[in-house]
Amino acid sequence: MLDREDLMVKAALLYYEEEATQSEIAKKLGISRPTVASLLHEAKEKGVVKITIQHNELRLLRLQEKLIEKYQLANVKIVAKTQKNLKAAAGKLCADLVEPLLKDIKKLGIGWGSTLYEYVQQANLLTLDQLKITPLIGGIGLSEVRIHSNHLAFMLSEKYQCDVSYFYAPAIADSLDVKETLMQTSLIKEIIEEGENVDLAILGVSDPIRSSTYKKLKYISNEEAQLLKQEKAIGDIGSTIFTADGTPLTKGFSQRLLGIELAAIKKIPRVMIVATGVEKAESIQTLLAMGFITDLVIDEEIAEHL
Repeated sequence: MLDREDLMVKAALLYYEEEATQSEIAKKLGISRPTVASLLHEAKEKGVVKITIQHNELRLLRLQEKLIEKYQLANVKIVAKTQKNLKAAAGKLCADLVEPLLKDIKKLGIGWGSTLYEYVQQANLLTLDQLKITPLIGGIGLSEVRIHSNHLAFMLSEKYQCDVSYFYAPAIADSLDVKETLMQTSLIKEIIEEGENVDLAILGVSDPIRSSTYKKLKYISNEEAQLLKQEKAIGDIGSTIFTADGTPLTKGFSQRLLGIELAAIKKIPRVMIVATGVEKAESIQTLLAMGFITDLVIDEEIAEHL
């Protein structure tokens, strides 16, 4: 007859490896069902059986909870690094996070860029009569129209069956004089004021020196990128380029941006950042330290950095 140690191992193998029921194990080993239950419990207590959940989703959930606690956020969603298209996956997570909130929101602000484009692509067809969408940065241009704020706002309004406004200016003016002229017009004053009063802002963040959006739109020259590097620019949000301590830059390229500024973004009740690419981690960390971001959709590498 098997001794208790052998019975314990045999019962554990039958239960966990062969997926036999406790009644079947009792019959096979010639013992009672309560004895089988006792042996299985003993196997776990003695470490003969160790149950671990080997699932990347669980690890990501724990990482999300850590970031929520560390930065006092309402929500964090993380795209696994194994995803083939990080931007598309981030867009889907953004839609899943945002859409349940929209029934209680009247004014939604949206930025620009390739990651927010993916959010719009993944957005579901909804009827949100009370909602109005506002671009938060200039949205006129001839190239890569799909990632401009006006186009994103329009496409999203079509999906959500809601009202929409437009920002009748480029994201980056050709010169400071052009920007100052545009800023004097009622059209631009009104859209900026509207943007400053949204209930929820969904914005991308970038490294302006290596920004894929700026390069695609040919908005920044090599000389301007070099100047930003010298000024130690690490990121941008809305129409503000900032340094590691959050100081806005006010020279050169930084002066030509048209849209809602960082100081105004800080006053918006709910601000969601959607970003992929580990090069954006430092700028996101700086913004998180300011305490105004409420929701975060990022990839796993950024999350690990934070």
